Amino acid sequence: MNQSIDLEAAKAAFFASGGQLVVLEGFTYRPLPQRKRPEPKPKRLKPASPAKEHPQQTRAKARAAQVSELAKTMTCGEVAELLGETKTALWGVAARGGFKFFSPPKPPEPEKIKPGPTQEDRDMADKIIALRDAGMSRWGVTLELGIGNCRFARILAAFDIDFPLQRNRG
Repeated sequence: MNQSIDLEAAKAAFFASGGQLVVLEGFTYRPLPQRKRPEPKPKRLKPASPAKEHPQQTRAKARAAQVSELAKTMTCGEVAELLGETKTALWGVAARGGFKFFSPPKPPEPEKIKPGPTQEDRDMADKIIALRDAGMSRWGVTLELGIGNCRFARILAAFDIDFPLQRNRG
């Protein structure tokens, strides 16, 4: 039958038998309690550094001062030979001391003289011009003469030969 009619009949029977309506409390949000973390420990204070310098520190400073004076006029190798130290140790002293060793000026390098074209290159240039005038391509000329593209380009540049990359086929 009809569900709403059945529900109303059940409610009327419940109240007729002495039943009472009870209203329940709804859901209320309650946040989680705050976490309890341990208190941070106080940091230990470092003991004050002693005012005295250690004898090794005094010697190291004196050595660094000596090396820095020598570095103004000598190279690292010369200072190493004079003091009997290694170059690596002296470079470390220079890095910590903030100075550089003397670097003598380098002599200028002599200019290389390029040799002029040889007779073989002149003969090859004449052959290239003849094959170009005959209508051969660049690739065909290199195959015909048995030379590489690098040497071919060098000869073209040395003798100022005009050899277009593509022929005019017009």
